[in-house]
Amino acid sequence: MAKQRRRREYFEPEVSPGELYKKIIVSRDEFDKGEKALTKRTEPYFVKLCKSVYKRFPSGGKGATYSTKYQEAIDFLRWDLKPEEFSATVKVVMILVMGLGIAIGFGLLFSPVYGILLDLVNLEFLIYMYIFAPIIIVALFATVFVQQYPLNAAKTEQTMALGYVPEIVGYMIMSMKLVPNLEKAVEFAAEHGRGKIASDFRRLLWETQIGLFTSLSEGLDDLAYRWGRFSDEFKHALMMVRASVLENTEAKRYQLLDKTMETVLDSIRTKMEQYARNLSQPSTLLFYVGVLLPLILIIILPVGSAFSGAPMAKPEILIGIYNIGIPILTFIFAMQVIKQRPPTYTPPKIPDNYPNLPKKGRMLIGKSTFDYRFLAIIILIVGISLSVFVSQEGIPPKSLIDERDLPYQIIPADPTEANVLLEEKGDETFFDEGGKRYQELISEGKTPKTAKALLAMEKQKFFMEAGHDVTPYKLVFGSIIAVAIAAFIFIYYANIYKRRIQQQIIRMENEFQDSLYVLASRLGENKPVEEALKHTKNFLPSFIISQRIFARIVENIELLGMPLEQAVFDKNYGALKNLPSNVIQSSMKILVDSVGLGVNVAARTLISLSLQLSNAQKVNKMLSDLIADVVSMMKTMVIFIAPIVLGVTTSLQKVVMLTLAGIASSGALEQVGGAGDVDTGFSVPLQGISFEAFSEMVTPVGFLIIVTIYVIELVVIMSYFTTKIEEDNDLLVRLNIAKALPVAVIVFLVAVLASNMVVGSFFGGG
Repeated sequence: MAKQRRRREYFEPEVSPGELYKKIIVSRDEFDKGEKALTKRTEPYFVKLCKSVYKRFPSGGKGATYSTKYQEAIDFLRWDLKPEEFSATVKVVMILVMGLGIAIGFGLLFSPVYGILLDLVNLEFLIYMYIFAPIIIVALFATVFVQQYPLNAAKTEQTMALGYVPEIVGYMIMSMKLVPNLEKAVEFAAEHGRGKIASDFRRLLWETQIGLFTSLSEGLDDLAYRWGRFSDEFKHALMMVRASVLENTEAKRYQLLDKTMETVLDSIRTKMEQYARNLSQPSTLLFYVGVLLPLILIIILPVGSAFSGAPMAKPEILIGIYNIGIPILTFIFAMQVIKQRPPTYTPPKIPDNYPNLPKKGRMLIGKSTFDYRFLAIIILIVGISLSVFVSQEGIPPKSLIDERDLPYQIIPADPTEANVLLEEKGDETFFDEGGKRYQELISEGKTPKTAKALLAMEKQKFFMEAGHDVTPYKLVFGSIIAVAIAAFIFIYYANIYKRRIQQQIIRMENEFQDSLYVLASRLGENKPVEEALKHTKNFLPSFIISQRIFARIVENIELLGMPLEQAVFDKNYGALKNLPSNVIQSSMKILVDSVGLGVNVAARTLISLSLQLSNAQKVNKMLSDLIADVVSMMKTMVIFIAPIVLGVTTSLQKVVMLTLAGIASSGALEQVGGAGDVDTGFSVPLQGISFEAFSEMVTPVGFLIIVTIYVIELVVIMSYFTTKIEEDNDLLVRLNIAKALPVAVIVFLVAVLASNMVVGSFFGGG
């Protein structure tokens, strides 16, 4: 029986021949060669995961079915994913993540980590919440992520279509204007288009050839209605392009095709306007999370810590919140917003070996080069060393001048605790354990534990008062500025030369669109292509593309005797050698191919191509104009508003701490374990402030460093966000970060100084 079952499974496979054919696609690179290479389509990793999980746990998906929206998303994505496989994966992920998390949680309870957490939290029931609450949250997030993945993938493709639809429809219209043939139009669009639409076109061609559709028109109908729910404008565009074939005159066909493009652009504009309006809400939320949340927390955490006894304002907790938690949350949220951006123009990517680029790691100084990495290290070392020296000695150095001249130093040294205590208390050991103040507290009947807590609180309060502040501002500020300048030099000079070349190529692409009209007009006069190129070069002498591309093509034809295609694309002497522009490369390929069909055909092709490039430019400019206000506001926020608010936050921390210390030291409120002097091991606040919790709070210098690191993280994240929203250009992202970082850091430090002066005026009495 087993042999018969195996034989039956062998001769009766579950997969039909039609399904096997569907997994064979045409490799795009082979279009140019006129050959069609057969390759097996690779399934997405998510589909592979679901199939693998279902194979191991088939009972997890038993009886599962897709809802309408899931079925539409799966069909649209063309995923070979059964509902049983998907359902099993969702359940298994939830169980595995939850089980693994609980196992790790219990492992932490029986490890040294438990003791560390107990020292931090002091309340045992909170430890269970801190360990197991994140596990439940992570399990829920993982389950929702897997459950929503197909819908999100379909939505991402819908967003991408906003940029790809005008391009793909434009290529179809361009081909239909030359030859009213749907097969040629689809093949031309598939060859030159981008994204899932182009991929679906290539698949459609293959399925039509193997007989899955009786005609290409039938396949286009299927494609149009499959895309209909996700891109209504693309569905109507396909219908109108199909209808243009039925027109009996060329003028009517042209009119319908132009109307099709106009309709698509209007629809895309409407959707992009909606995207721009929707962008304001996430941008505002980013401001709340990245700027206002830290401001609110600096009020809540010390107050909550002091009155509850929980160490919520410890340095470790604040580092976890400000330098890890909030930046990660902000970055994840920013990435989700960026993913919703429609794709428009893709800037050229400049390789490291591009001609005329300085060697990697070198910067240009006149006609010579210098290693910018070495310069950044030198600035970092010198800046930090100078900061340490000025912090300890001042300018001029106090060790080289008479003590009577110290008040007249241009830049005085940072005060130390010992100096301030000697000047104010006459004893530098005043707040030490066993010192004068400690003995006073013991003589008042305080236990050693309570006395130590009160002593630490009074010491913090004393050194936060105006005139007693021993925060080493010159050391901290000087070191931060040195780091910011060194980072600027390293990042800026690693990218600026590529950016200049990129801008030059972008200018060439813009010039190319205008030069096509001149070139087409000369070809329309039945002039040879080399003469048309020469005329264009002479007519537009100030254009970079005239001298770099057209002039070289003419030279290759006249001096080297090359045919047009070789003059353009030759690997050694071609005019497009070392030109990383997809726009110019693909457009010149269209030019070369159309010239082979005659100069009149080439002229008409170039006019259509120019219109296509113009439409693509319109879409890109449309999005830039719509989001300009939001991007401008976000740039102002990241460089000026956020650093100023966060600078004020550092002083606000002192205000909160001084206020709490004043309440605690006034004796107006008492707490169990303080006045009664019953040492409970932990001071539980009844109506007053927990001295132990207060004494463990972060110091002003510690908080200043934490917030400074957060400012740097925020500048990086928000600069990345604003640049990616404006233009999907990694090169520009790095340059904007380099430019924004030193400015934002200096604004932050100035805000700290200014706000400290204001705080000092309120607490000047010491």
